Amino acid sequence: MSLDPSQFHATLPALPAFVAALVALFAKTTLTSALQVISRLRAGVFPIPEDARLLRKKPAEAEAPFVRRCTNVWRNDTENLPLFFALALVYVLLGASAESARLLFGSYVLLRYAHTLVFLLGLQPWRALLFLSGMAVCWVIAWRSLLLAGLAG
Repeated sequence: MSLDPSQFHATLPALPAFVAALVALFAKTTLTSALQVISRLRAGVFPIPEDARLLRKKPAEAEAPFVRRCTNVWRNDTENLPLFFALALVYVLLGASAESARLLFGSYVLLRYAHTLVFLLGLQPWRALLFLSGMAVCWVIAWRSLLLAGLAG
């Protein structure tokens, strides 16, 4: 038995925006991970013994600086993206409009891509401003979810 996608669109009009954001952020984290691996190979620095052994290198005391920066981007994503996904999913399930979801989710995705870029380049205060802007989008989603749930207003 297959489900007709139009059923989801009618019941959950914001679902396509959620799926697009999910895939876009998955792509971003995948690219960050690939950049980390490529940077580690280019630097030739491998602090994990089995990695060093595999590549016939001596284990290093620490990661190369840019690899550490990639790790910090990854860590930041694992701390922040689950919160966005949870808020966004609740917003979708509460019946958010497609237009609102596209605007909010699209803004968050763009802010996270920009945040990653400035994090990798070490640009403050832009990194902080982009992070705070992303948090502001999450708070808007949270507030609108409370409104849709009838818990605020």
